[in-house]
Amino acid sequence: MRKETLESFVLGDVLRTQARIHRAEPFLKFRDGEVTYGEVDSTADRMARGLAALGVGRGDHVGLMLPNGADIVHLVFAIARLGAVAVPINTGYKGELLRHVLTSSDARWLVVDGPYAERIPPIADRLPGLGLVIVRDGDGLDALGKPARPMGDLLGRENGEVSVDVGFADLQAIMYTSGTTGPSKGAMVPHALALTCAWDSLDFLDRWGKTIYCPLPLFHAAALWDGMMSALLGGGSIAIVERFSASRFWDDVRRFDARVTMSVFSMIPILLNQPPSARDKDHPLETFYMGKSNLDEPLRERFGVRSVETYTSTEAGIATGSPYGEWREGSCGQAHDERFEVAVVDEHDREVGSGEPGELVLRPRQPFVITTGYYGDWEATTRCFRNMWFHTGDRVWRDDDGYFYFLDRMKDAIRRRGENISAFDLECEINLHPAVLESAAIGVPSELEDEDIKVSVVVQPDTALAPEELVAYCEERLPRSMVPRYVEFVDALPRTPTDKVAKYRLRAQGEGGLTPATWDRERPDGGAEAGR
Repeated sequence: MRKETLESFVLGDVLRTQARIHRAEPFLKFRDGEVTYGEVDSTADRMARGLAALGVGRGDHVGLMLPNGADIVHLVFAIARLGAVAVPINTGYKGELLRHVLTSSDARWLVVDGPYAERIPPIADRLPGLGLVIVRDGDGLDALGKPARPMGDLLGRENGEVSVDVGFADLQAIMYTSGTTGPSKGAMVPHALALTCAWDSLDFLDRWGKTIYCPLPLFHAAALWDGMMSALLGGGSIAIVERFSASRFWDDVRRFDARVTMSVFSMIPILLNQPPSARDKDHPLETFYMGKSNLDEPLRERFGVRSVETYTSTEAGIATGSPYGEWREGSCGQAHDERFEVAVVDEHDREVGSGEPGELVLRPRQPFVITTGYYGDWEATTRCFRNMWFHTGDRVWRDDDGYFYFLDRMKDAIRRRGENISAFDLECEINLHPAVLESAAIGVPSELEDEDIKVSVVVQPDTALAPEELVAYCEERLPRSMVPRYVEFVDALPRTPTDKVAKYRLRAQGEGGLTPATWDRERPDGGAEAGR
C-alpha cells in the first residue's frame, strides 16, 4: 500500500487488500513456523463469523487477554471486521486491576488464555456486565463464575468474507494507558489513529517489505501498531516472540532476517552488558525503534545498529519524528506537521521559546488521528484537551532547528522496563494490605536506564510488617513489572497544604529518593531495617 488516504485506513479492509497482493507471503513469523497473509485473512473471517454467532456486533466491546501469538492477531482483525471494539488487556493484570479494566471498558465478552482464566472466579461477582468468557486452551469452564465457551468454537464456521460497513472514524480499540492522577484510563482509538501511527513509523524507519522483530507484548500500542500493523501496511513480516530474552535476541534476529526491532529503553543496557562476541556485528539488524534512549553511540560502536526515537503516545500516535537518516542524537525528532501542530508551553499554556523546558502539547490537522477521549471518563478527557490542545503531561524542550528533546514525565507514572506503571493502581493494591495505613509509590533511578519502584509505607498502629511480607503480597496480586524493588517504612507521608501526598519531597530524599532506611529486595541483607 503506497498510496495513503485517511479513508483507506480501516483495519479489516487493509488486511483484505494486502492479502490479495501478498497472499502466499509470510505475514506472521514464529520460531516454530509462519502464517501467510492469506491464512491470516481467512482465519480472521472465520473468527469474525464465530464471534457474530455468539452475539458480537457493531460497537460491542471485546476484551482480549492473550499472550503473544497468532490468536491475538487473528482476533484483533476479526473484531475490527465486525465493527466491534477490541480491548487488549495486560496479561499480568489480576484482582482489582483486571476488574477495573473489564468494568470501565464495558466489555461484554472476554477472550482469555487458559492460565489467565483462573483470575476470573475471584472477581466474577463484581463483573456484572461481562456476559461470556471465551477460553483458549483451558479446562474447568464451569468453574469460572461466568458463562464460558472454548475458543475452538470460533473456528467452527464456514469460510467466506465478512462484510460490515466500517469507516476510518469508527473505534478500533480501547487501549488502557497508565493511570497518573487516578485509575488507568481507556483511550478510544479510531481506526485512523492506529493505522496512521503504523504508516508513519514505516516512513520514519524505511521498513517497507522488511521483517520487524517484536519481543514486546501485543496488548501494547507499540507492538500492535508500530509492529504488527506497520508490517501489514508495508507488505512485510512481523516476527513475534513471547518476550524479550537477551540470550536469544541476536540468534532470533538472524533466524528471522529482521531489519528493525521494536524495543524499550531497558533492552539496550541489558544487551550491552552481555559478554562481547565475535558475532556482535554479524546480523541484519539496522535499527532499534523506541521512544527514548541515550545509548545510540554505544549501540553503533558495538553492534553497528542505530536507535531511532520518536515521540509516540497511545492517544496520538507519532507526534514527532525525523525522516529516515535525518535523526539527531538524543532527540525524538521534529513535529509531524502533516498530522499535528506541536508546541511547548508553560503552566498557563503559553508557548515558550527554543531551549526552554515546558509541556509538550499538540492538536490534530487531520480528523480522527488522535484519541476521541477516555472512555467513560469525560472529566479526564476535558482536562487533557483543555484550551484546544492535547496535553501530554511530558516535559520537553525544542532546539532552534525544531528538534524536540524529552526531559521527563510530569505525570505521576513510573516507567519500569518499558512499562508505564500507575502509581495510583499500585498504591491502591498495597493499601488493601491489612497492616498498611497508607502508601506512596515513586520512580527512583535504575541501573537499566528506566526507573525502579520504591514504596513508602505507613503501617497501622501497633502492627508489624516486614518488607519481605509486603513484596510477597504484591507478587501474589500484581504483574511482575509492578512489584516494588524498594520499601521504606515511615511514620507519616509528607503532605501538601491541600493534604495531598507531596511526592516531590519523597523524591528529594537521600540519593534520588533512596535513603539509608530504604530496604532493597535485590540485596541479600535488604540494606535496611527488616521491618516495622
